[in-house]
Amino acid sequence: MHILSVNDNELNFKVLEQTIYKIVCEVACEVMKDILEQIDLMLLAKRDTEKYRNKGPRKTCIHTVTGEVEYKRRVYETKNEDGKNMYIYLLDQYLKKETIGHVSSNLAEKMVENVLETSYRKSADNIESMCQSSLSHTAVWNVVQELGKRLEEQETRLIGEYEKGNLNGKREIDVLFQEADGVWLNMQGKDRPKSGKSRKKEMKIAKTYEGWEKRGNQKDAYLTYNRTVVASFDKSSDFKKLCDATIAKNYNVDEIQYKIINGDGDPWIKSGIGEEGVYYQLDPFHRAREIVRAVPEKSQATKLNAMFDKGNIDKGLEYLTELMIEYRDNEKVREKLYKLYDYLTGNYEGLIPYKLRDISLPEPPKGLVYRNMGTMESSVCDVIKLRMKGRKMSWTKSGANSLGKLLALRASGELYETLDALFDDTVSKDKLEEIVEEVVQLSAAQVNKQPKRSGYYPIQTAPMPFEGQAMTEGRRAIRNLVENRMPGELVLR
Repeated sequence: MHILSVNDNELNFKVLEQTIYKIVCEVACEVMKDILEQIDLMLLAKRDTEKYRNKGPRKTCIHTVTGEVEYKRRVYETKNEDGKNMYIYLLDQYLKKETIGHVSSNLAEKMVENVLETSYRKSADNIESMCQSSLSHTAVWNVVQELGKRLEEQETRLIGEYEKGNLNGKREIDVLFQEADGVWLNMQGKDRPKSGKSRKKEMKIAKTYEGWEKRGNQKDAYLTYNRTVVASFDKSSDFKKLCDATIAKNYNVDEIQYKIINGDGDPWIKSGIGEEGVYYQLDPFHRAREIVRAVPEKSQATKLNAMFDKGNIDKGLEYLTELMIEYRDNEKVREKLYKLYDYLTGNYEGLIPYKLRDISLPEPPKGLVYRNMGTMESSVCDVIKLRMKGRKMSWTKSGANSLGKLLALRASGELYETLDALFDDTVSKDKLEEIVEEVVQLSAAQVNKQPKRSGYYPIQTAPMPFEGQAMTEGRRAIRNLVENRMPGELVLR
């Protein structure tokens, strides 16, 4: 058997690998088709004939990781709880087949993996090369939008449970750290702001974590531990509810004694101030950046930042006042210094770093340390900016929201777990064993029997692979391979 001629001058390992991969995917699609149709026959015989009336097979197609699978499944007429007629596919119910349009959950997962790294158009190209499924970038976009819609619905339910007091996570900790920031994204179409010069909207991002752990054997390298990230265009009050609900889902909030919030001073970030055990500090990065932007001399900016780093707040504000007097004749500099003064005094309660305050934090859990906060800017960059900002990118509100939530899930280490929950198409172990026993491993004697309600079904009724298609050398080789063999034999060997 020869798939390719060894005398072919264009033959090389790359071409050989690509050809074999394509052939294997085509065979996988044929095997998938055969098995799906055999399960459908099994359900036809086993069904309650009084409850489910067979209305005949219907052809359908699904995009999978191995390519497009065309197969037939029977539609049944039954009645709903109200006694009205309805139509269902027993095969879909039996396998808990969850799709988005005609895209399988496995393929949708691959789409998400690509979209989180590159553009929708490039993702579509990658999918076609890897998974033998030809999909447009619009189809990929639609999948991400549908997943984003499901995530929003999930978050709405979560907030509802939180407001009812039904959330009580199992994890118990004494101290929880929270950092928040926003990233301004270019908007397009009807979602572009109509007033003002800005064409941007702010996506809110919040991160919670339990402390810091060392990164490998590196002496001074630390990572935030057990972090959870949320992102949304929600208004401030709704975003706070989402953050609080997410915390309540993961933690026993009654056991949290201290909550330390780090932010750039935006009112929506400081909304939790005043609650028992909640402390706010102004983000050191944003404070230092504003000082550098306003103070004309580098040495003066360094001196002022050092004062605030050490907790000498009043001394720092006094020095800033001196600078304002010094530059009173320079209108441009003076205005910058005035704005800086307003910014700092407006965040006076957060100017002292939390570690320099009279807060008796308990000892951190084993393996963790409590360090100075200020990781949000790099987190925003890692989570959102690298994918969604720059390169002349612009977004619709729904498009940005969907992608932002998926990026946040990945940053939280919960992407695949959440996608599985959204699809919930896992076949149970018992059901899988039933499929293997009654479909895949049919004996030759059972194949020739007439179908019975409890019995087995003739697999040879399915057409040979590539029936009615153009016959390439590879396809002819595959037909020679499977001729007079059971599908079960091919699967098991």
